[in-house]
Amino acid sequence: MTRFGALAAILLPALSAAADPPPASGPAGHWSLVAGETVSPDHDAIGLLVGWPGISFSYLHGTSDRTDLGIQLDLLYGHEQTTDWVFGAGVQVPLRLVVNRSDRVSILVHVDPGIRIYTQNSQTDFMTRFPVGGTLGFQATPLVRLGVSADLTMAVNWTHTQFFEVGPQFGFSAEYLPEKNVLWGLNLKFGPQFYTNTASTTDLAFTAQIVLGYRM
Repeated sequence: MTRFGALAAILLPALSAAADPPPASGPAGHWSLVAGETVSPDHDAIGLLVGWPGISFSYLHGTSDRTDLGIQLDLLYGHEQTTDWVFGAGVQVPLRLVVNRSDRVSILVHVDPGIRIYTQNSQTDFMTRFPVGGTLGFQATPLVRLGVSADLTMAVNWTHTQFFEVGPQFGFSAEYLPEKNVLWGLNLKFGPQFYTNTASTTDLAFTAQIVLGYRM
């Protein structure tokens, strides 16, 4: 073998390997709204969540392989983290980060700062919210994804009686992808809600939503 042939035999496999794209981390093409995965950086996603305590529309933009950032608009007919009926509206800015990921399991953390306005009996309340939490997601099958979550909801009411509310919530979520860019599912969370003003009692906090999503 000539020197040129020997050099080519060494270099060609290395150049071929360098030209091949690296394997994607996590399930290929998978994405999630509530079950512990982010939207990949080459896609955006919209979501509709309908149930208690209201109707929410969200837009998520993948900023990296592990993070996404979005905005969520909420039309509320119930006071969040309670069973009380009240009209309200709000906006929040969800930031999600996958801190660990394998082919079937991911760990996602999130923070969702936002504001809320509630009106009842000619009284308007203004609140700032900053819930945080995490979700352990499981790719049960290629089309089904499950998640278990733990969250800490926190908010401050600034008008009339000022108070701070806080409550742990534990939940379960499931998503089904009939097509690669469409999903529907269920999001459930339960837990107690506590208040700093002595006149208020502890509430049962729960969230129950049907989830619809489309990846663009």
